[in-house]
Amino acid sequence: MAPIKLALLVPRNPASGAWLLIPVFAMLLSLSACQKKEAAAPKALPPAPVKVVASRVETVPVNNEYVGRVAAYRSVEVRARVEGILERRHFVEGAEVKKGDLLYTIDPTPYRIALNDAQADQARSAANLASARAKERRLAPLVKENAISQQDYDDALTAVKQTEALLAVSNANVERAQTNLGYTRVTATESGKIGAALVPEGRLVGRGESTHLTTVDRLDQVYVNFNVADRDALILRRELSAGRVKTGEGTGSAQARLYLPDGSEFERSGRLDFSESQVNPSTGTITLRVVMPNPSQKLLPGMYVRVVYTAGARPGTILIPQKAVIKTPTGHIAWVVGPENRVERRDLVVGEWLKSDWIIEKGLGAGEQVVVEGLHRLQQGAVVSPSPWVPGPAASATAAAPASIGASR
Repeated sequence: MAPIKLALLVPRNPASGAWLLIPVFAMLLSLSACQKKEAAAPKALPPAPVKVVASRVETVPVNNEYVGRVAAYRSVEVRARVEGILERRHFVEGAEVKKGDLLYTIDPTPYRIALNDAQADQARSAANLASARAKERRLAPLVKENAISQQDYDDALTAVKQTEALLAVSNANVERAQTNLGYTRVTATESGKIGAALVPEGRLVGRGESTHLTTVDRLDQVYVNFNVADRDALILRRELSAGRVKTGEGTGSAQARLYLPDGSEFERSGRLDFSESQVNPSTGTITLRVVMPNPSQKLLPGMYVRVVYTAGARPGTILIPQKAVIKTPTGHIAWVVGPENRVERRDLVVGEWLKSDWIIEKGLGAGEQVVVEGLHRLQQGAVVSPSPWVPGPAASATAAAPASIGASR
């Protein structure tokens, strides 16, 4: 069968009405060429470049942050213990005083007179006792010879005992008068920084009650009190019981560091000193107290500070950079580079922040290559071109910040 030839008539010249025959196969050839170009397979994309870092295992401190308030290690109220006119103040307000330093003088005149009276009565009682004893000694041999009645001797013996009792009362009165006279010199009972004078000189003090004159605060070391939620305390006890958190030497447990109101870290660390044995029913918290050395006296009573309390250490903890974790509506994920440089999505159970890292509780093992940069171009099973991730200045600065476990997720 002969091939069929197709042709197309087109007008050569519309004015002359002549027609031109054009083979259709020429048009078909051009159309086929276009279709071949469109049907050509697209070129394969190169692997996406990503930055990766290996997940690491460390023993991390179990830190929690609280707001604490500084209190003096010992705060002693200086009070007037006897009644009288406050004659003189012997200290400079706000200065350091030593135990035994003279702080105030109260008019001693009435107490000196009372002491003289007591001493005179003491001397009189001593003389009467000496006389009564001499009489008893004279009558003792006479009663044996029946030269005097037994009643006379008994009266002499009773007089001795009575004068002994009177002398004891006189001695007590002398001691009381001496003590009261000593109270007119108000001395410091504790070394520390003395506060403001609360009573001016010339005022009557000590009438009816011991007048508060000033306060001495010991500040070479201070207390810092803070409150822990009962829920956090229960969680920590459970972690300790399960062995996931260790305490003891080398873990830094029961240690506290302070950050001052200006954000700077205090140069010394403190130790746990006291834990309340019951929960405050109005706040649901337990009060803890640490003792902080304060040789430079930067910490002042009433100051609010940030307390970073180390309760123990958690061994075998997996850490990855915060940048490697993506938060989704259903949780947290990370991308891991596996064999043949193919990425795999991992669902994570995260803990808290530690410096610039996340603590990973479930979902990752040690030494796995986790994608840190280039996350948004990844798909399950895609081939990538990994290269090591190096922390930038911002991450380094974050790592230099204080460790804090307990940050919000």
